[in-house]
Amino acid sequence: MAASDTTTIRVPIEARDRLNSLAARRGEPAGEVVAKLVRAADEDAMLAEVAKGFEQLASDPKALVAYRAESDEIESGFDAPIPEW
Repeated sequence: MAASDTTTIRVPIEARDRLNSLAARRGEPAGEVVAKLVRAADEDAMLAEVAKGFEQLASDPKALVAYRAESDEIESGFDAPIPEW
């Protein structure tokens, strides 16, 4: 990460100290630890949104039938079957 690609943020002193301790344990710069944590949190949020969408789909019988029909149509165009959810 180039210096021109960075910025400064204000965090509570306790958070800074915990971040520095975590970075030291990982053997990485604190900025890299923050970047990895943000990416992980973003991925977790995205996966939670996907899970919520599938839960909503599963609770709507009509939409679930339409989804399965579309999946069957797509699957018929491939050699390998789509896994059962």
